Amino acid sequence: MKFSIGDPVYVKANDEEGVIEEFIGKDMACVVVDKKSYHVYLADLEHPYLRWFLQDNSVKRKKTPYIDQLSKEKPSARRSALPDGIYLVFMPVYSFEGFDEQVEKIKVFLYNETTESYHFDYLNKVQNEIVFALDSELLPLHQFYLHDIFFEEMAKSPTFQYRFIDKEDARLDNEGSMVIKPKKLFERLDEIKFANKPFFHFLLYDQLTPRPREEVVVERQASIVKRKDQHEKKHFDFEQALKKSTLEIDLHIEKLSPDYKGMGASAIMQVQLKAFQQALDLAIATRQASLIVIHGIGKGVLKNEISGILNQTNGIQRYVNEYDIRYGYGATKVFFRY
Repeated sequence: MKFSIGDPVYVKANDEEGVIEEFIGKDMACVVVDKKSYHVYLADLEHPYLRWFLQDNSVKRKKTPYIDQLSKEKPSARRSALPDGIYLVFMPVYSFEGFDEQVEKIKVFLYNETTESYHFDYLNKVQNEIVFALDSELLPLHQFYLHDIFFEEMAKSPTFQYRFIDKEDARLDNEGSMVIKPKKLFERLDEIKFANKPFFHFLLYDQLTPRPREEVVVERQASIVKRKDQHEKKHFDFEQALKKSTLEIDLHIEKLSPDYKGMGASAIMQVQLKAFQQALDLAIATRQASLIVIHGIGKGVLKNEISGILNQTNGIQRYVNEYDIRYGYGATKVFFRY
């Protein structure tokens, strides 16, 4: 590497930069670093230009980071807009025809003015037809946009159904519904217009309460309907029935059929009810004290079908749907009498 007197150089041994003052023989040079001079072998010197270039680019990269180097903004809870509680909020959107102001549609929100997080199910019906349905999570001190509803539909007394479950305590599980009549709608629109407010609202809950324990005691039937084959004597294999019986039956379709993905809702229900009836018959035949039926929460259709079967079955003392740490409210416990 060729150097000349006065060249800037980089000393690799001590990571310093200096200037060549003079050459000493063929192999050494006198280098001045911060007004101090010392002898250095030429093999230990480099031109500093590449180092300067790399350092300059490094500074530039630090000054102008790429977009993927920027730290993501953390979502922050907004300031509370209403008193503590969970609200259904309606925000009208206006259109103008000349000097006329008309409500074109209404945006529907959920406002959570509490410090708790909830799972919710929401359903909007107009004249018994489902307009919108959703289940999701509502974060503390956050708002959740649901959907738009046109003013013409809003004036047809729509129904709003809702259910909230506390994420930390599933026992806090409440549901309800409300209907907004045209008179109430126009009153609220006039109120916010004159008060110059962007929305009107309805309080759904100020706090959730534990869901009441559901227990049904089945009356002993006075008469028993005899089946056609009741007088036919058949051998009953008790040991085989005992092997097949179970203290708990899970009716989630993925537990019952591996090919459930291609099945319709009606076919799924038939499979679930057949499995339940078999488990119920075996429980009675083997004189079990109780049976746990896991049906899930959902819309309550399967649970209602099960209740109907239990109400018509002899040997049922009572059945209870209450909170259980294993299933939440998604199971019914059946008790038998013999």
